[in-house]
Amino acid sequence: MPDASSSLLTASSPWQGVMGQVSAYSALYHTVAGQEQARGRQFNAFLAELLRRGNLHDASSDQRGLHGRDEIDVHFTLGYTGCILEAKWERERVEASAIGKLKERLETRRPGVQGFFVSMSGYTKAVYGKAEYHAQILLLDRHHVEALVAGLFSADRLFHELLSVTSRRGGAYTSLADLLSTPTAAGEPLPALRSADQPPEGFPVCPEAGLAVSSILTADGPWTAGEVDGVAATGDGRLLWTTRDGVLQVTPDMGAGMWTAAPPLCHGPAFTEADGSMLVLVEEAAVRFRKGGSAAVAGGGFKGSRWLVPGPDSRGWVFASSGPRTPEGYGGHTLTQLATNLCDSVTWEVDFPGQIHQAVLTPAGALYIAGGGHSVTTDGERNWRCPHEHWADSAPLTPDAALAVGDRTVLLAGRSVQGFEKAVYAVNIHDHTPTLLLRLPNTTHITGFAHGPDDTVYLLTDIRGNAQTPRPYLLQLVLPPKMRR
Repeated sequence: MPDASSSLLTASSPWQGVMGQVSAYSALYHTVAGQEQARGRQFNAFLAELLRRGNLHDASSDQRGLHGRDEIDVHFTLGYTGCILEAKWERERVEASAIGKLKERLETRRPGVQGFFVSMSGYTKAVYGKAEYHAQILLLDRHHVEALVAGLFSADRLFHELLSVTSRRGGAYTSLADLLSTPTAAGEPLPALRSADQPPEGFPVCPEAGLAVSSILTADGPWTAGEVDGVAATGDGRLLWTTRDGVLQVTPDMGAGMWTAAPPLCHGPAFTEADGSMLVLVEEAAVRFRKGGSAAVAGGGFKGSRWLVPGPDSRGWVFASSGPRTPEGYGGHTLTQLATNLCDSVTWEVDFPGQIHQAVLTPAGALYIAGGGHSVTTDGERNWRCPHEHWADSAPLTPDAALAVGDRTVLLAGRSVQGFEKAVYAVNIHDHTPTLLLRLPNTTHITGFAHGPDDTVYLLTDIRGNAQTPRPYLLQLVLPPKMRR
């Protein structure tokens, strides 16, 4: 892989959108020892700018009180409510005494002024204990700040959500995981799925020689979970279906499902990490949900079409495309390697000048791009460059889904260029030779691929026809041995 210093996220990058916010935040995060005091002042200005960009337009930092008797780190107005915020970025957890000082400042302000406290290192157990019963000052931590930085929440929405949750249930602290959780999906009845030994009537499956196809699941009754936007494997035989209402965990051989911790309106397929954590794309951010119930931002600034990509290091990556880069600097394609925390994730620009339908990483680290009319294979050793002499004609379809199978084969599924029929092709990414594997007459939409057991592949489609609600249909493909390498 190329060195991280070649990425877009460098301390010298200008503030341009959310990517610029991530870059500026990373510079603060990696402050060298001995510069913590200077960072504190910079952090106040950073937060005020972040709030202004998030629709709290009057936010200002380092405001002196009457006769200079005190100093407010950040002041802003939320609706008709004046708010003061104390910010600490220190090594140790904040104790109750620091919060007590903010309470004293509130006593010199008119009734109704709301206090907020931000501690990047968290709080002591005593503070969390008191926060359950004393809610005059609402508490935020690093995860809330990074949610703002990465574009998961705008500032006005985050503070409104905090006020809404704490006024409804009490207490002064609401974790990021609790903010993202919703009773909607958990309270909805699970959508009904049934085993499908044969293709549903009117939706034939037409494999080419060498491909074996099995019908696994379909939905006959009304689908209650909204549009299905992605599918991924968990690694233990189950699948994650991204729906409008949340991410549904499905057991293919039983048709059983259960809701995960992911919120509604996620984008594209989820990704399961080696430790069982789940990555999802929400708004402009990648969010990691750990098994213990916590949530943290892993990356941000993902605009346009974006999806999680399994990487060669068994970690999640994100490909994002806002269309071809214009002479004015708009648009462009990026590839991000997600890390344990937001500031260690690394983003590179992919210089392909055309529209990109799908992009996928192979286990060996090659990036295959299926564009509008052309395809190309690149990798980190070439710094993800896509010179014109490496282009090839695309497979004869407009791909809605892609999956790397081994180091040289990529599966593509989408609408065939010959008409409205959906098809699946295998592409050799070295010589770009496409091989037709499967035709799906009357299939409405391709949702996605996922790896199955024993070198099989799942294909999730939608066969709603003229109906308004989705009708998922899950197939399992057994590829010819030569395509699994």
